Amino acid sequence: MAGALATFSPVVKTETLGVRVREQLRHAIMAGLFKPGEKLTLRAVAASLGVSLTPAREALFNLVAEGILELGGNGSIYIPKLDGEAITELTKIRMSLESLAAREALPNLTRKDVAEIKSLNERLVKADRDSNFKLLIEMNWAFHFKIYHASNMPFLVKTIESCWLRTGSYLNIIYPKFAETDRGVMNHAAIIHNIEKGDADALAQAISRDIEFASQAFHAAVAQEPA
Repeated sequence: MAGALATFSPVVKTETLGVRVREQLRHAIMAGLFKPGEKLTLRAVAASLGVSLTPAREALFNLVAEGILELGGNGSIYIPKLDGEAITELTKIRMSLESLAAREALPNLTRKDVAEIKSLNERLVKADRDSNFKLLIEMNWAFHFKIYHASNMPFLVKTIESCWLRTGSYLNIIYPKFAETDRGVMNHAAIIHNIEKGDADALAQAISRDIEFASQAFHAAVAQEPA
């Protein structure tokens, strides 16, 4: 072991910087700040975040490896542009994984956790009424992942995050129309109700309904994209 460790190179600061850049990009994608098919260049990312090309390159290629960004044939990096089949596949994966995460999380949720979940949802509802869609998107992410993190299954949560990030750019398209109905708010109310009841089956079903509702909006957005 000591001999192997002696061959290691010192960890340089750009690795930490690369992680920070990656997390900022992940957050921007989740918030729908990029459009489907948008190209991301090393120079543009480095310039916007005030870093060198090395951490920008590390962040972008890490996101490609995670399946969040796509690598074109000419080496260009793009925000994924999805079709109906990809949306259907992601929906099925999400329904399965997020229902599992909710089931596993339920026994671990404390009263404090439930109070925070309800508070996040209240902020989401207010953002919806105020047409503050950027905040609404952030609160929706926080609401769901507050539940999923309680599963104590980090690999499962990371996989769910990757699925969400694949569709993040389509949030640019589905709002404000997606907020015209109260179905999303009602789905969240059902999720909270079933957490408080301690009903794992009903909670899993409520999570699946919420995912299916969003999927319908994503399908509509993809269908309206120019060929």
